[in-house]
Amino acid sequence: MRPLRAYLLRLGGDAAVADDVLQETYIRYLGMEPAHRERFPERPLLFRIATNLMYDHFRRKSRDERAVRGLWPFRTDERPRPVEGGDVARAFATLTERERSLLWLAYVEEWRHDEMAPCLGVRPASVRVMLFRAKSALARVLRKRGLGPKEAS
Repeated sequence: MRPLRAYLLRLGGDAAVADDVLQETYIRYLGMEPAHRERFPERPLLFRIATNLMYDHFRRKSRDERAVRGLWPFRTDERPRPVEGGDVARAFATLTERERSLLWLAYVEEWRHDEMAPCLGVRPASVRVMLFRAKSALARVLRKRGLGPKEAS
């Protein structure tokens, strides 16, 4: 599923990680009890599994980096690198995993809030607020880089 791979690629910033998570997503989906799989629409369920797996990857990576930092005196890059070289892609990569998920699902996949909620594990009413905060965070980053309108004083 190309949209799911594109989502994972943008969320994680690394093609190898995206491919690994995509494969694990389908393995878990196909390993589910058929009755459980049939209770939910396929697409949101796949995105929910993939999102959770990607969040798990980030948590593991963070733990590993903290352990390495104790042994390795040099700073490590904590944010994924953008897939493409564009300014907006670089700004997008500075956002948190959840912010990237929200923005991608809302504006690239064009999902409604009620479709996004089960994928992200939140209530539909929460998506609206979280999406507003994610858009605000992206706008701040873009303004800092001179890519958006200046804030009114």
